[in-house]
Amino acid sequence: MKNKIISELQDIELFYKGFHNTTYKAMYKGKQVQYRVPLNELADHSVEKEVLSKVPKTIFYEDGYFIREWSDSKTAEEVELNNSIQKAIINKVKEFHNLDVRVPNMDWFYYKKGSKKYQQLVQKYSKTCDLVTGHCDLGLKNILISKDNEVELIDFEWVRKVHPFFDAITLYLNGGFSKKLLQNEFKISSTEFSEMVYIAKKFREYAYEKIYSSKEFYKDAKPLSEGYTNKSFVKNDIFMQQKIKNGFNHRISSKIFNKLDFVQPVIFENKDIVIRKFIKGSTPNFSNANMRGDLAKVIAKLHKSKIKLPNNEIAKRIEHYVSKLQDHQKFNETFDKETQKIIIQNSMLLPNEVPSHNDLNRNNILCDINGNIKLIDLEYASMNSKYFDLAYHCADMDYGKNTEQDFLNKYSEYTHFSVVLEDYYRVKAIVCFYGISWSLTYNPNFDFEWLIKHVKDNIGYLTK
Repeated sequence: MKNKIISELQDIELFYKGFHNTTYKAMYKGKQVQYRVPLNELADHSVEKEVLSKVPKTIFYEDGYFIREWSDSKTAEEVELNNSIQKAIINKVKEFHNLDVRVPNMDWFYYKKGSKKYQQLVQKYSKTCDLVTGHCDLGLKNILISKDNEVELIDFEWVRKVHPFFDAITLYLNGGFSKKLLQNEFKISSTEFSEMVYIAKKFREYAYEKIYSSKEFYKDAKPLSEGYTNKSFVKNDIFMQQKIKNGFNHRISSKIFNKLDFVQPVIFENKDIVIRKFIKGSTPNFSNANMRGDLAKVIAKLHKSKIKLPNNEIAKRIEHYVSKLQDHQKFNETFDKETQKIIIQNSMLLPNEVPSHNDLNRNNILCDINGNIKLIDLEYASMNSKYFDLAYHCADMDYGKNTEQDFLNKYSEYTHFSVVLEDYYRVKAIVCFYGISWSLTYNPNFDFEWLIKHVKDNIGYLTK
């Protein structure tokens, strides 16, 4: 039966290759269809078969192979998740929770028994009377939105009987859904919300530890542009960063930033790699005052956070880079030995007063699909002067005086920190010299003409 139906498919075209399945677009008896082929036996296909028998559009299903009517909808990754769209998705999930199917209960200990706290919370949220039919894999790629904002859920191999809060929290963690909206719609208290977030994160952590520790996972990963100190890859919706340590970076676990809403959370990390969900974003338009204001607010959040980081090593780094540039003619003609010495001496005085990104160039700032600013590549983060990130960004964007002052005012408004311009300009001279020497160390042909003025115009503020 299976071979006969598959042989009748025409115009088969690869659409998406996931971890467990490959999806094709095809024609079947004059209809456009989804043809899906399983890649492994990790998923329980008996569960999916049971679910598909109760949902529309299924034409054929057997042993993980299925053919369904094609939907020309977009995935939730591709649309702006405004309040009305979030509400529509939540309503569809709640409708799914009432689906009458016989499926196993969620096995929270499938990957690992976990800590005592994890075990106790799992027990609390596993009472039979509370369980519903949960999708349990509500990534944005598994939610379709039509032109009329009709919602359809797909990919049912992980459906289980589970507490309804789990799907709600998955929408929060995977889709950035409004916490307030989810709490209202699912009647979740603040305590219940935080407890289910803990369970969901731990379960995912245990799963990723098993999956991403396997070398098989990294086959077919697509390399992205390579930075000075990392190699990056993407596979489906997973972003992988191979650590290349140089003594100054990766001094702490990246997970320390997971509670910050403007940082993509780490889902797995060991001594060699860091893995996050891939951000489908764009470069922010900083010619827009509102976008600059949004970034000022994000920097303020970082600087006001309670994260404790190692003290900065900016002076040590500058000394290291300068030592590597002894034979770089243009660098040494631009900055004589006395200038280099003064900048290094002043960099030793940088206060360790706020958590600082320390590499806030435009490539490390993204705008996600919902218009939210995200900071990436915090591998050099440390405590530092509150002016360091501000000066880094303003110099990188080469803002004029008025735009720069407006940006500093916004930051001061959000932090309630005072901004002393003499101190700011002193740090700006250090920042730009640091950026030039760092870049030239890795790329001797780096064009630093546009940064020279930011050093020389502000060098008079340095302590001599």
